[in-house]
Amino acid sequence: MFSIVYIFIEFVNTCLHLFGSKNPDLVFVRFSENDYFIQERLDTFHVRIQERCKMENLAVLQEFLTDKQKSLFKESSFGPYLDIQPFKAPLQTIHSLLMYRVGTRYEEEICFKINNKFLRFSVEEFAVITGLDGWGDKFTVDFNPKVTPRLVKKYFPKQGAVSNADLKHFLIDHKLKDDDDAVKLANIFFVASILLPNRARSVPTYLRYLGDDESSFSLYPWARVCFDETLKSLKNAFQGNLNTGYELCGFPASLLIFALECLPSLAAVTATKVGDQMPKILNWKVKKCQPHLSTLLSNGFTRSVSS
Repeated sequence: MFSIVYIFIEFVNTCLHLFGSKNPDLVFVRFSENDYFIQERLDTFHVRIQERCKMENLAVLQEFLTDKQKSLFKESSFGPYLDIQPFKAPLQTIHSLLMYRVGTRYEEEICFKINNKFLRFSVEEFAVITGLDGWGDKFTVDFNPKVTPRLVKKYFPKQGAVSNADLKHFLIDHKLKDDDDAVKLANIFFVASILLPNRARSVPTYLRYLGDDESSFSLYPWARVCFDETLKSLKNAFQGNLNTGYELCGFPASLLIFALECLPSLAAVTATKVGDQMPKILNWKVKKCQPHLSTLLSNGFTRSVSS
């Protein structure tokens, strides 16, 4: 009897993924005893969380670009982010959501069980929330390491490598008359400090070259690379020794907006809805003062889940 039920659940699960059902009530998630309701593990409550993505750096771009340069920047899928009010990501909110994670048999998603309903964060949700372009295969950026990238040579002549801090300070201290270069530097800064910041907190070598090639930059699979990095980081959040904490990589702000869209009780204590646009990330203003973790767990996840 058990085998028949198991086969049936597997069949339904497969059909739902094939035909794209978005009703959380109909999603069957297979999980094990070890990863079900992580919030019951006491060692997950008080940990140090670090995040590389700095949404507050949007303020730097908004101030650096002229009106004409903003219009040029908005021609890309990064453009809508100029309309977001900069905020510091509420890490405790993301952490509390991760404690409701349950297992799933599909690699390209992470699932949560809240109030007896399953929430699925996958490629589809990420695309609707972020609005990013570029879902093709990742490709290698060809460059000659012996040749200094033009933008580095022109604006950072005394430096071989450029840190995120170096670029940030440059954007704060300068206004460029060259509109094309201004937009290119803005694109590089957006990727390096917000979308895909690395552990070295420096502008990656490939990006220093790619940022000056408009055609290749527009074809790069930003959405795919960002989603993969974000999902990997979220799934690895509670791995290893939690006494040292963990680090969130990629673009965890996308998971925050997903939670706000799905959980009215969480949105009530952490953010204010300011619109009904696409992408969904434009619709929320995150509050500066965030509730304590215990408040989030007792009040933020208590009401019904939005369908």
